[in-house]
Amino acid sequence: MALDADAVRWLRTPEGAAAARDAVAALAAGTPLLKLIDTLRRTHTAEEARWAVTLAEGRTTAAAKFTDASELFFDREAAEQATSDVVSRYTARRFAGASRIVDLGCGAGADALALSGHAPVVAIDLDEGRVAMTEANAHVRGADIEARVGDALEADLDGFDAAWLDPARRDGSGRVLDPERWSPPLSAAIRVARRVRSAGIKVAPGIELAAVPGDAEIEFISLDGRLVEAVIWLGDAVTAPRRASVLPSGESLHGAPEEAAPTLGEPGTYLYDLDPGVGRAGLVVALAERLGAWHLSEGVAYLSSDEPRETPFARRFRVRQWFAFSERRILEACQAAGASRVEVMRRASPVETNELETRLNRDLPGGAGLVLTVVLTRLVEEHVAIVCERER
Repeated sequence: MALDADAVRWLRTPEGAAAARDAVAALAAGTPLLKLIDTLRRTHTAEEARWAVTLAEGRTTAAAKFTDASELFFDREAAEQATSDVVSRYTARRFAGASRIVDLGCGAGADALALSGHAPVVAIDLDEGRVAMTEANAHVRGADIEARVGDALEADLDGFDAAWLDPARRDGSGRVLDPERWSPPLSAAIRVARRVRSAGIKVAPGIELAAVPGDAEIEFISLDGRLVEAVIWLGDAVTAPRRASVLPSGESLHGAPEEAAPTLGEPGTYLYDLDPGVGRAGLVVALAERLGAWHLSEGVAYLSSDEPRETPFARRFRVRQWFAFSERRILEACQAAGASRVEVMRRASPVETNELETRLNRDLPGGAGLVLTVVLTRLVEEHVAIVCERER
């Protein structure tokens, strides 16, 4: 169920707020949904009970993204689509120095809240319920945000020097992969963004790079090792052609798209499993140069070196041995090393890792002893297994 504007208005009253708090507590205690609704209907209308439960579900979903989720206004879908605080605050920093920012397609206002830390924000969305949530969330945070119902393509941008756009990338059937079927289409969003001095457009991390304008920057952002967002930056917001950024540290690797052929070699003493943003940004060669490392195979995001280098852009493993792929030999190597269990990961390997991991661990003792990592990949054209130990 989605929260409409009437629902948000009631939930902001003392009665609605109390009902939502009761619903959150009941859900946390494991109360079944239907039983919770029945309980709330003893003191509220059926509609109010559903509103309270919907807000409780949204706040529960949002808890992983916002430290103050228990006070914010989301339904489940809005919470799932909302940018987490740590990401939105990072991207909002590009607008430091702006005088007035427009957030087009604001949803429930997660990005607008972060943007308002740099300048007053006007947040616009076609969905009246989402606009009501943005207004409520701005009140909770004491943020300088004016929320309006409107069309991003028809917004009056006079007086704005910065814009943030978040095209809707879902329809009734799920995710929409074609950027020209987003709402608004990416090409239209780019035209709108070019009307202000600095702009950012939130896009899917899997976007085809051919869709990015030649004068723009594409930034791929990961959080705790998981690729969560991509942004097309335009105008004065551009700092480099490509950028890979890792959160929560906020460190970035940037440069131009790679053209030089990578240096290839066999596994050395150390193996680096690259952050996914580095590969998407096409900056693997740049990172290899920084680490004094080489590729195992062209187009595969594993690097190797003989010297241990620290980097926020990869996990480092110490290589014990490697050989042509053989399940029997992997098991023997793990047993000989005294491993209690293994984890298996792959790039450019046809092997089903979960099934292989289950079979290997079935023949290992388990427990809290040595955990080895088995990396399945390609060495030029050969399918190999690399037995490693993660440096934690």
